[in-house]
Amino acid sequence: MKKRKKLLFHINSMGKGGAERVVSVLTGRFAKDGYEVVVVTLWRAQEEYELAREVRRINLGDGKEHTGRIALAVSRFAGLGMVIHKEKPDLVISFCNKANFRCAYSMIGMKTPLLTSVRNDPRVDYFPYKRGMRQMEKKAAGCVFQTREARDCFGERLKGKSRVIWNPLDDQYLGLSSDRRKRAKYVASVGRLSVQKNQLLLLQAFRLIVKELPEYELRIYGEESDAGIKESLLGYIRQNDLQHHVRFMGQSSHLEQELRDAALFVLSSDYEGLPNALMEAMALGIPVISTDCPSGGPGELIEDGISGILVPVGDARRLSEAIKKLLMNPGLAEQMGKNGEKVKEKVSPDGIYREWKDFVEELTNA
Repeated sequence: MKKRKKLLFHINSMGKGGAERVVSVLTGRFAKDGYEVVVVTLWRAQEEYELAREVRRINLGDGKEHTGRIALAVSRFAGLGMVIHKEKPDLVISFCNKANFRCAYSMIGMKTPLLTSVRNDPRVDYFPYKRGMRQMEKKAAGCVFQTREARDCFGERLKGKSRVIWNPLDDQYLGLSSDRRKRAKYVASVGRLSVQKNQLLLLQAFRLIVKELPEYELRIYGEESDAGIKESLLGYIRQNDLQHHVRFMGQSSHLEQELRDAALFVLSSDYEGLPNALMEAMALGIPVISTDCPSGGPGELIEDGISGILVPVGDARRLSEAIKKLLMNPGLAEQMGKNGEKVKEKVSPDGIYREWKDFVEELTNA
């Protein structure tokens, strides 16, 4: 009888982030396909994506018993190395910069291949950590990137053994589309309240909108991840008398239903990988606007002027002009929404899983 292959995934936690959602989807698919799947995390987040029943999880602990950064890092390297040595997987798959670095160091001397996955802008997540980046490039047997721009930030050695694979769309978005008959008077945005997502830029743009279109409301979905950001945003809202025009919606477990009647979806980030929230809004047929931010995710998803609008990073005036253009031209907005909905053809969970599986089989059969 043929021995089934074992895959060990490593990510910091299963908290409600884009990379964590992809891990949840992929591990479930691999397990269903007959692989033995283990997920190793460092801590348990307050809100997490669920893993399939067949997937085994090992939590190393948050390391709070170590007070120094170096002691904490060494503890995590050693703990992860011991788990990999004990589990003896056919392949280790790591997600996000610190997990990639941690595996690259923990697996020194091991013959087990490592598949890394870059999920954000390398100029932010990798360039400041030169040693970790070099070790990752040296150790990785392969790497999955979300965009070509992110891939091209790395050396030829890693690029030569890499794949560009988009994120799988969540199953719950596959059979849905927006309710065009019931467009409501609100603009939606989804993302952690953070410096990266730059909701302040969105507020600055929306302040210019409500002067001409006071009937519209801005709804921001997501929890605070950078301390003090929400209070800062609330301060801007108070200073500019936007209290009746902006609502913080928090986290939603039924986002696909809540967004269906949005007039518009806006992403204001300074940098991204391949933003799931933008992809999901497009899949629903909602007209979208995004900053054309590195590492090229929005630019890969949106054909500017056809399936949405791209605006320069940090430009509140251009963002407000784009929002106003679509709100005042509903026919144009609906056509862009219809064009954007075709993204579903490229990000079906089955198709994305097949791309991952082909790469996994290539590395484990080498």
